[in-house]
Amino acid sequence: MKLWNVLVLAVSIPLATGACGATDDGAGDDGAGPGQTPWNHDANVSCSTTDECGAGEICEDGICQMERCVESYASLAPMGNNHYFGTDSEFAVISDSSWVDSFEPADSEYINSWDLQSAGGKVLDVAGGNLTGSRPHSIAVAIEFSEMLQIKGPTGVSTLNIGMWPSFLATGDTDADSTDELVAFSEDGTIALCNIDEGNCSAAKIDGVVGKDVAVADIDGDGFDEALFLLDHEGESELIIWNPDAEKTEQEETYGWSFNFPVRAIAAGSISGSPVAEVVLLEDGGWWGWANDKLHVFSPSQEAFVSSHDINGHTKDVTVGDRNSDEKEEIAILTDDKKIELMEISDNELVAVSTTTVTVATAVERISMLDWNGDSASGRLVHGPELIAGKAVPIAALMFPPYPAKAAVGALNANITLGDTESHDESMSDTVSLGVGIGLKFGAEAFGFKAKVGGYLNKDFSYTERVTKTFTTGARYWVLAQPDLHGTAYAPVVMSCGCYHRYQYELDDPANLLGGSGQTVDMYMPVGGQTQLWSSKRYNAMAAATGTLPEVLVPVRVGDETSYPNAPQTLDGQPIHPDDMLFPETPSYQLSDVGFGSFWLQSGEIVSNEVAESTTIGITGSFGGGVVEVNTDVSVGVTQGYSISVGKSTLFAGGIPPVPDDPNTPEDEYEVHRYSFQPFVYRQRYTDANGEEAGMYVMHFAVNK
Repeated sequence: MKLWNVLVLAVSIPLATGACGATDDGAGDDGAGPGQTPWNHDANVSCSTTDECGAGEICEDGICQMERCVESYASLAPMGNNHYFGTDSEFAVISDSSWVDSFEPADSEYINSWDLQSAGGKVLDVAGGNLTGSRPHSIAVAIEFSEMLQIKGPTGVSTLNIGMWPSFLATGDTDADSTDELVAFSEDGTIALCNIDEGNCSAAKIDGVVGKDVAVADIDGDGFDEALFLLDHEGESELIIWNPDAEKTEQEETYGWSFNFPVRAIAAGSISGSPVAEVVLLEDGGWWGWANDKLHVFSPSQEAFVSSHDINGHTKDVTVGDRNSDEKEEIAILTDDKKIELMEISDNELVAVSTTTVTVATAVERISMLDWNGDSASGRLVHGPELIAGKAVPIAALMFPPYPAKAAVGALNANITLGDTESHDESMSDTVSLGVGIGLKFGAEAFGFKAKVGGYLNKDFSYTERVTKTFTTGARYWVLAQPDLHGTAYAPVVMSCGCYHRYQYELDDPANLLGGSGQTVDMYMPVGGQTQLWSSKRYNAMAAATGTLPEVLVPVRVGDETSYPNAPQTLDGQPIHPDDMLFPETPSYQLSDVGFGSFWLQSGEIVSNEVAESTTIGITGSFGGGVVEVNTDVSVGVTQGYSISVGKSTLFAGGIPPVPDDPNTPEDEYEVHRYSFQPFVYRQRYTDANGEEAGMYVMHFAVNK
């Protein structure tokens, strides 16, 4: 067996991604203000209409508050229109050239048949799946010497011209949109990748080969199903993997293996129950059926055979499918004496489960496993997207640097900086930012439904970028101290909020596999966010009026260095716990008499306390629109409320003007006011309105004469 590469000429399939936007409220160094929203220091926040509020505010509950989520946001339904939680499959057997018969795997019960005599040719293959995004699954059939697929779907039987004569069919979700695509393969190596719901196909071809079979499964665990082609190339059986998602995932578009034994048919699926599928190869023993055939379980991810097993020497076909929605797939073989043998792998051993006899035919050709009777449990989209504005929370408070306003040079005042105003390429995750993640709210307590949703998020969400899993919003600010205009008892407060699209799914569970139909789950998908600068005067008035936000004390006076503490402490004068100090050690700076003094603390350059780099805001109520409790019983790895983080290159900086000697006065102003100051940043803890621990970051200063 050898690994090799082969060129497949294919038309790229666009892959959908979730869209999101951010608001950058950063300002330059011209002192014009804090950004897009002008300073508003008015402590009167009462209102009856939004016209009575300031720019960037909205009148809500009679109080002027931060306007949230006013942009146009786009997203995709996280589970498509109809997501299946595993498949309760039945057998579908091609018999007597023009029929497809169905049987229950559990008790061999015959269900019914699809008569295809009117299609005008021999039935070559059958496959089924969630091809339209609507219940029930669709069934597709290939007819000999015909470009027309016969499709039995939710609305009846239809046809689709795919531009080739298909001999082999398989279905799978190759673009991770929760709707399956159909892959058709012909004996001359022609491929069609079809979106049945939209009625279009993309063409490809492998030259110089004889096509023998096709399968679709996620064989590398990236959340996208891959197409697998069995072919004969110069007398050798070869398996080719095609990644239709190669452009997005940056994987090789095609790669493959050759085998030193003849392979008659293939099937693929998660027979071990892991997120990475295996390939089952049916080896033709030859000798007109006198020698045993073999099943080989091959793991492409390991590039190795997992196990091999002797089977009936008259085996015609093999398939893989989940017969009971446990997401661990079984293997079924079809023999020429009209027997279906169902097996599963246990400890790398092939274990017989059941044997079914096809009693309604004289001859059988091929077998597939699919949801024939439509009893698989699914989540059906019933509402959304609905824009939900997350609550606005403070993420940082910035005290102005200490400086003696009366003795400073001219009109020069101190300034404070959050984030790097010089770099416009700075990522929002490189400053103090608000991170928002997926939220879940279950409307019922059925454990099975929760587990299935959690399993979907763990397996597929973690690998694909079809929908946004997290979103980070932040901003850069440069603010000039202006006590002559705004007084001395104020400070900048940075507020932020997350924006979500809410999608609601209702469980459609006709076989009562997950606790019955009607259960719901709300999924909150982050799509954006906003950051805004407020004056502490107006912020505190709004916080007091709403009763939902912590007050930001301003114990110092702008332009009065004597009002600052002589050692690091919280805004309310309490000692700072070591775990809450962002930079355990910070330098001291001296006031200058000749030049403007700049200082900075930058994570990445100064050792920061990892414990203090992230602060979680309680999940209860984070999603706005009333109290929404996010269920955390399901371990999905992505459920969170708000999280305030300090990026690895966040800059806390500022500057103070010089204090030179005035020759017209008897004293030396510099000597009178000379002092050193120490900037520090810490996490200010508080308890939010829901009684949960929360926090924000504060930049403060200690002064020593």
